[in-house]
Amino acid sequence: MNVSIRAKMLASVVTTLLLGLGAWLAPAAQASQRPAARTAAAAAYPYNFSRIAWTGSDEVIAATDKHGDLYYFWQASGTTTWHKQLVAAGSSALAYSKPSITATGTTVYIAAVDGAGDLYYFTKTGTAKWHGLLLATAGPGRYQAPSITNRDGYVLISAGDTGGQLVTFTLAPGATTWTQQTAAAGLFGPSQVTTVFDGLEQAYLGLLTASSGGTLYFWYEFLAAPGWDQQTVASPGNAGSYTGGSVAASTTDIVIAAATTAGGVDAFTQPIGGSGWTPQTVATTGGPYTSPQAAWAEATNGTSFDVITAASHAGALDYWWTYDGSGLGWNAETVAAHGTSAVYANPGIAITASSVVITAINTKPGNVMSWYQPFGTNPWNQELVAAG
Repeated sequence: MNVSIRAKMLASVVTTLLLGLGAWLAPAAQASQRPAARTAAAAAYPYNFSRIAWTGSDEVIAATDKHGDLYYFWQASGTTTWHKQLVAAGSSALAYSKPSITATGTTVYIAAVDGAGDLYYFTKTGTAKWHGLLLATAGPGRYQAPSITNRDGYVLISAGDTGGQLVTFTLAPGATTWTQQTAAAGLFGPSQVTTVFDGLEQAYLGLLTASSGGTLYFWYEFLAAPGWDQQTVASPGNAGSYTGGSVAASTTDIVIAAATTAGGVDAFTQPIGGSGWTPQTVATTGGPYTSPQAAWAEATNGTSFDVITAASHAGALDYWWTYDGSGLGWNAETVAAHGTSAVYANPGIAITASSVVITAINTKPGNVMSWYQPFGTNPWNQELVAAG
């Protein structure tokens, strides 16, 4: 990073919005917006969206159903049993959707939106109850699918809104108030945030990607000194316009994946602290894909992989991998084929200590599904997380 960027760490120029973490929507007038948290009964509705994360010992999934209920599932490493909790109950007045999940140790964090476009945050530690917060109400536009990540005590959430803003919310270690920022203006599709340690600067970076008007963008900031810097990753061209955007980082490189309106998937890489994006073609057919999801994996032998998953136009669950930083081509696999009883949508991807893990919805029955593949092996192992 250059000197001007380093200088940002000495003074924050951010306009903050203080949101009290302890303000749990107590007034009765806000009762219809109060997040509910209680033990789950069996789901009576098909599921429609899921995301997956790794705590260090458990695989965890957040999912919503067509009634607007928000659920949490977990499976301990080395076991085959999925457990279930109701995080917040939906209703005709308050339906949760499009959750994102992140975890560290015994603490789990979930972001979601409701039918009005309001943004919610939920968290629990260990066996404690879920705590929910109405983080931001819809303003000129509704909040779209959020993304949440955490690192070294920081919690970071992003969400675009239909009013033309891409907004982030940061909770610093030990803080009880959130810092809200507008990263950029534009009609952005689904965004994604992640974090990485910048060895050159000896500081944690927040990374953010999203597309607007067919152009794919990237932002970064030092978590200790908020303020987003923007880069254009790719503009519309022969491959069409870009939609979605997913960002992951290894110890040395950043990788972004996005779909093209021509029906393919592209990836772009850049060294941490570098400038200029190297494009790669991941897939040229099978789409149009919706929001490919990227992750980074490192096996115990030190081999490092970049991985991407997406659901094809026909409803198959596709997967690609390449050696991180190698510049080699992407290898394609089918995680699960579509058919008369299986059409997959809205996949999410994460990395455990030994495997790549994926979740997706089988939209035919509305089931939450998961797959795992130990590093360097094939095929994929399928599990039913919850029946819709």
